[in-house]
Amino acid sequence: MRSKFRFSTLAAALVLLLLRPGAAHSRTYPGNTCVSAKQSAASLFCRAVLTAWRGWQWSQNDASRDLALARSSQRLAASWTRANDNAARQNIDCADTTAAAAAIDALIKDAVAAVVSDVNAGLDVAGNSYHAKCGAALLGAAAAECAALLSAEAGYIARPSLGTTRRDNGQTTARNNFAVAFAKATAQNCPTLATLSRLTGRVEELVADVVTNTTVSPNVDDTQFTTIAPAGTVLYQGRSFTPLCSRDTPYYFFAKRGSANKLVMYYQGGGACWDYTTCDIGTFDQSVDPNGDDNPNIQQAGFGDLGNPDNPFKDWSVVFISYCTGDIHFGDTHQDYINGSALERVNHFGYQNARVVEKWAREHFVNPDEVFVTGSSAGAYGAFFNAPLLHQVWPNSKFSVLGDAGNGVITPAFMRDNFPSWNFAGNVPAYVPGLRDAIASGAGIPAYTQLVAAYFPNTAWAHYTTAYDGGTGGQTGFYNVMLNPGNVFEWLNWWHSTCQWHDEMLQQAVDTAAAVSTGNYRYYIGRGSRHTGWGSNAAVYNDDTIGGTPALKDWATAMRNRDAAWVNVQCTDCETTRPGDPQPNPLQPPFQQIGSAVEIVCP
Repeated sequence: MRSKFRFSTLAAALVLLLLRPGAAHSRTYPGNTCVSAKQSAASLFCRAVLTAWRGWQWSQNDASRDLALARSSQRLAASWTRANDNAARQNIDCADTTAAAAAIDALIKDAVAAVVSDVNAGLDVAGNSYHAKCGAALLGAAAAECAALLSAEAGYIARPSLGTTRRDNGQTTARNNFAVAFAKATAQNCPTLATLSRLTGRVEELVADVVTNTTVSPNVDDTQFTTIAPAGTVLYQGRSFTPLCSRDTPYYFFAKRGSANKLVMYYQGGGACWDYTTCDIGTFDQSVDPNGDDNPNIQQAGFGDLGNPDNPFKDWSVVFISYCTGDIHFGDTHQDYINGSALERVNHFGYQNARVVEKWAREHFVNPDEVFVTGSSAGAYGAFFNAPLLHQVWPNSKFSVLGDAGNGVITPAFMRDNFPSWNFAGNVPAYVPGLRDAIASGAGIPAYTQLVAAYFPNTAWAHYTTAYDGGTGGQTGFYNVMLNPGNVFEWLNWWHSTCQWHDEMLQQAVDTAAAVSTGNYRYYIGRGSRHTGWGSNAAVYNDDTIGGTPALKDWATAMRNRDAAWVNVQCTDCETTRPGDPQPNPLQPPFQQIGSAVEIVCP
């Protein structure tokens, strides 16, 4: 995954807001209804196929068995078509969410053939009626188990917000019933070589394959990122969304399927704007180039290197939410910024684009075991603001939320005068107690994080930054813009705000950690002035031997596992920059050459 490493800390203000879940979240989502219907059809098909083979045990009539199998295939195909058509009427492309009926048909028949082979090993079903009786009983029991396991899964997928208890109980009962039936069938006159564990494993594998092929879209490429190009009006959660970039250019996003049922939602960075000057001079990325450096296929560093065996996300599916609206992924308006007779018209449609991507993601990755929500710079705010909405999409997934280089250090003037330009207020969820009051009072990131961490206590929340995050597109750079509104020439001297930003960031990190009494928030402060860590090999994979801090990959893994290694990290040699870190040229205070290193010396 790649991040555009020049994004907006400006977006910081935002870190005050959360997202509202759609009103339809409490109802069954049509995409889930479709998948549930297909899993129910697969349940019936599995029973029918095993039942056809059960009858063959007695009759040895191939023609009768094959006719039963053909009729079952027709019913499966008809059910698939019906589910797809019902979903299409509700604006859901369920055909692309799951494998085709023919693929599920072949999958189940192949698996059943293996079950039949195991059952009949050691039996003479053609010449011994006791053997035939035993084989038929075992296949009948397998039919009941397969159908019950898939039926329980279908019920869960239909209403995941109700939890997994009913599904788990139903599947436990199915397994117990199969064990009893196996013992009864093999008690006498049954020299089958099949074992309970082997047959159980066969059926479990069949069910797992069906679930995977109906919840982790097999139609998404697993070798590279695919460009998705939504167009026109997208209906979702009772609202029409218009996926567009800031200047009416087309919006694109990207996706890649992994081998594990785990999902990264990555929000790209790229700056921001909030008035005529910031929008006119191009402080943010105004379009998405699907064939250029916006395409995550090009990113081959840090966590973006999915071929690195040390990358903890190498096997995960990834949805890459592109950014081109200047509003840190949560604006919901367009603005005409005027300077005399000059006008800058900007679509701040980040919220709309994010909802369009969310719709696609939930229909292609239906029930991930784990979701890691993250983003760099402006995307760090996108991650923090959109994560609560995603909890509603995947209510039983394990969530972690990491903001990379978006700590929310802003000025009161920006919060008062400029933040409203993006129209966030309408999408802040009222269901998080106290959140809207905190926003109105300007209480900032500590209050915001305390509220969302308390509301989602099982989610890990975290911020990563370097101690002096710099450059014109870094957090110090945007903070300098906020401190000097309208003074474009001073904006170029981003290092003038380095020490003040550092002090504010550090105090805010400590205050935030202290405010989160639920204990599910941590911060990581690395050394130097680099902006963002997600796409940096040095930050992700290499231990910082000078500062003694862990590699980001290890810290992120500890965060996901909620283990003892997930602690607040603060560099011990923060002032020493790394090679390639942003610095003024020629060096200007507080950047100084000390020996062979460039260090940041603050008063």
